[in-house]
Amino acid sequence: MASQAAIYLEAVNMGNAKFFFYPEPHGNYTHPVILDLGEALGEMYSDMITEAVDAVSLTGSMSRSVGRMQEIVTIQRDRMILGEDLAYRFHAMQNHLDRGFTVSFAADADKAFCHPLRGVQNSGSTRINCYAHPFVNLVGSSVAIGIDDYAVIETSSPALIQEQVKIAANGSISNAGGHVDIDERLCFQYDQPAYLRHYRYYPILKRPQSDLGQSIITNEGGRLFSLSIRLVVDYQALFSFHPDFQAESGISLGSQLVREVTGSGAVPAGRGGGTLDGIPRDRRTSLGGLEMPTQPQTPQTQGLGS
Repeated sequence: MASQAAIYLEAVNMGNAKFFFYPEPHGNYTHPVILDLGEALGEMYSDMITEAVDAVSLTGSMSRSVGRMQEIVTIQRDRMILGEDLAYRFHAMQNHLDRGFTVSFAADADKAFCHPLRGVQNSGSTRINCYAHPFVNLVGSSVAIGIDDYAVIETSSPALIQEQVKIAANGSISNAGGHVDIDERLCFQYDQPAYLRHYRYYPILKRPQSDLGQSIITNEGGRLFSLSIRLVVDYQALFSFHPDFQAESGISLGSQLVREVTGSGAVPAGRGGGTLDGIPRDRRTSLGGLEMPTQPQTPQTQGLGS
């Protein structure tokens, strides 16, 4: 009985799993949609897609050239507690994803923190300096880094560098930035743009082409509804929110990947709100470009209240 009580207390202390997205096209409706599962996940895991070529010499010496690396995340919740009242709302999210747009996901919405790293982070260091949380208006200002939280530090692809850390001190960090201390020294040197995020929070996710058309919701007899979805990280879109990141010349971001770009005139509906899929050009290349409102918007929550 003691072990069951411990499991129950752990579940109570965890936030609900949530999806966040700005519906595209949204016209004049610029508020995010939140799908609150009302419970923790049943299963979540990730794999890494890695494109690499090995060269082996006649003496057996081997070298490797690593290209694209991309994390693919599997999210599942069998027999959702909110049933069809929540299940039908995933239809719009699936259509949004199938047309090439973006969602965010947090397995624990209370821990949806994500901070661009400020400056070079040296191998062997235990202090990590951070910029402001660029997605706080989407996930809410109540998210916070806690002591003993697990986090990921990662750079962009190709040949991305990634490691997990454990937070040891959080007294000098907020959504506006600051620094945190970790319990073990950093393994790698981070002399390029990188993020610190909760290890079960993904700010920028898209649906892989191989899964298009497959329903993300299934049911048993029309009474029990289950969720199963695979999503991949779009590093180009994610790092366009980093103050120190310079986009590759000629590479389009977000909604430009799936829409024709007009050469002049007014910005079409659905592209002017600075959403996950519609980053204005003047906000992509400099620290001053990420102008975050002082007060987070109040999102529309679907499912249980946040």
